[in-house]
Amino acid sequence: MRSLDERVERQVVRFLQLLFEGKISDAERMIEGMEKRSRGTELNGYVTVLKGILLSYTTDDRTSLLHRVYSSDDPKKELESFVKAMAETDLSFDDSRSPVVEVWEVILRNFDKLPTPHRFRGAQEDRQQRHDQTG
Repeated sequence: MRSLDERVERQVVRFLQLLFEGKISDAERMIEGMEKRSRGTELNGYVTVLKGILLSYTTDDRTSLLHRVYSSDDPKKELESFVKAMAETDLSFDDSRSPVVEVWEVILRNFDKLPTPHRFRGAQEDRQQRHDQTG
């Protein structure tokens, strides 16, 4: 069973930091560099997943997992639920791991280190304010 090595995990986290901070051009450049280095390797699948996250984020895809997670009242709990379901489904096929599951596991492991995505900050602050007022 393969898993992301530390270097690749750091790249995934850095990409997400750039994206969530609203540095879209920097995130795109990083993906382009990763794509060039990963051609013809098993890392290409991870780049494809990150490109999907980039696309869903920049197009404000309200059906995306990212939107679903960060629109919830408890994003980390929502993400944990999705990752658990994906991992269980993934393991039912064979011994290999899907890059999709591995990237989302990286997001979950590093959730507290990642900034709230800039597109969701206002909504998160509103929810926190309502929560503070009611309890």
